[in-house]
Amino acid sequence: MAGRGFSDDELRLYDLLQQFLALSADESVAGRIIVLGPDGTIVGDATLAAADVEAATDALLRMNVQRADALNAADDEIAAVGDEAEAFLRDGGV
Repeated sequence: MAGRGFSDDELRLYDLLQQFLALSADESVAGRIIVLGPDGTIVGDATLAAADVEAATDALLRMNVQRADALNAADDEIAAVGDEAEAFLRDGGV
């Protein structure tokens, strides 16, 4: 990535690639990942061991489950407020 300036998106993608590379020093090959920039240029690539793939997948799964749980909790809270508002109005606003 030397020789030119990089956008914030490209730098973020490079940081993501670095996180994959930092998973382990295991040089066995279970998969490869190529990170492309917004315009299709290659930001970089990484070879991943089976444990790397598992660790990255598990981490992303946990994050997505947490986000979904937070959204569901927010939906539940909104519904509860709506129920309370309906009860308030049914009782004449008192």
